[in-house]
Amino acid sequence: MTTDQLFTIATQLGPEELRELVLSLQGLLEVQGHPLENQEKSQGSIELKMINGCGPYAYLRYYKGQKNGKKSYGSRYLGKGATQIASEQS
Repeated sequence: MTTDQLFTIATQLGPEELRELVLSLQGLLEVQGHPLENQEKSQGSIELKMINGCGPYAYLRYYKGQKNGKKSYGSRYLGKGATQIASEQS
């Protein structure tokens, strides 16, 4: 299973289930000897993007840490149902 497939499944979880998943993944990394570095506290955000005049498409933007001395960010497409959630947050 790919991380994209896992992320798609995770978008269907509620807030408490997501929190539990994150904590358990952090624990797994720690016991494998790869703990997460202390990252500055940052929240993810949802961006609505128009692509080739179509959309809007909802993407989760999140802080991934430092890479080559610069802040590194990632993004994931949230799926068709997420556009309404993003509109409600605006």
